[in-house]
Amino acid sequence: MTPDQDGFRRRVREALDAFDDDAMASWEDRGHVPKEALAELARRGVFRERWERGAEGGLSYLVTLSQETSRRSSGLAVVAMGHSEMFIGGLAWLGSGPAHRALMADALNGRAIGCFAATEAHGGSSLAQIRMTAVDVDAGWRLRGCKRYVSNIGEASHVLVLARRQDAKHAADLSIFIVPVDDPGVRVDGFFGTLGVRACDVGQVTIDAELPRDALLGRAGLGLAYAAHLLSFERISICAQLLMTAETALRLAVSYARQRAVGGSRVMDKQVIRHRLAACQAELWNLQSRLRELTAHAEDQQRMPAREVAALKLVAGEAVGRIVDTCMQVFGARGCSSNFPLERLWRDSRLARLGGGTDEVLADLVAAGLDRCDPDSDTTLSAYLAADHPSFHESAS
Repeated sequence: MTPDQDGFRRRVREALDAFDDDAMASWEDRGHVPKEALAELARRGVFRERWERGAEGGLSYLVTLSQETSRRSSGLAVVAMGHSEMFIGGLAWLGSGPAHRALMADALNGRAIGCFAATEAHGGSSLAQIRMTAVDVDAGWRLRGCKRYVSNIGEASHVLVLARRQDAKHAADLSIFIVPVDDPGVRVDGFFGTLGVRACDVGQVTIDAELPRDALLGRAGLGLAYAAHLLSFERISICAQLLMTAETALRLAVSYARQRAVGGSRVMDKQVIRHRLAACQAELWNLQSRLRELTAHAEDQQRMPAREVAALKLVAGEAVGRIVDTCMQVFGARGCSSNFPLERLWRDSRLARLGGGTDEVLADLVAAGLDRCDPDSDTTLSAYLAADHPSFHESAS
């Protein structure tokens, strides 16, 4: 870690230290991360420092931010990720004109808080089925529709909305619009109870609003491509969060196994426990190494390896689930008790296989990269197929 990165980690921790464990526990009880949490991160210059090197250039800073926030509150980690990578990321990449620049400044300074809305009740993760419409009117745009499972919609000041223009001719012809949550035509209908990440609200929003011309972010019709790019940054953030969850659970389980005695010997001395924890550590080291490799590659090449990131999230979600489950087992009944953090870590890690792209969506993205012409392998295979016939062997007699 460079001195700049070390200082960045320290500033993130100092911002989080403004809220003690009891305060963060209360966020889960009320189901919202307060605006003050992002404002404190912004006051320490965290978002500005993450973005001053650019999207890919500042990727290691995103990983650090994701690690440190998830270490204290998974809900805050999700909120900070959405604000930084989807909202600020969208403005940094696609913003143009004075209104976008002013909103970008407010977002970096914590005066504006953003989130992203794509999912609709009938379509689930299939963005091609989006029905939110955007009509080109004299004053700008008229948006109508309903989005659900929107993270942090209860505390956000703005939401980026993926919508279909009324004259769209293709399923992929979507656009991204900036919608102020306090617009009279915007109504937050309520919130969904969730298994984990309970500090981050997940709500439904209904929109029937007239917006100015500059509510459109980027070019009309390219919203799906824009969203796919932004989601790569969300996914690498989720990977960092997951691996920090696994590290936290594993360290606690090892500590417990060293201190807990059963039948006159430490739990850690039981070979079955030692080997299961060792397998967890080995898998975690491999995943952490891959995360560092992808981060360094993206920073060096100034290009996000979208399929490789999707692949890491795909395997990390399943692997971290296994690691946390093993750590719960080591704790015995205490692992399922809310007096210990293992049950919360288990609940929180499960959501990662749905948010930011389900396992199935990610697997299909990886498979799409496999299903391509490979002349060398095709030629080699053809030769084997051509030679695939029985050969005659004379009898030894």
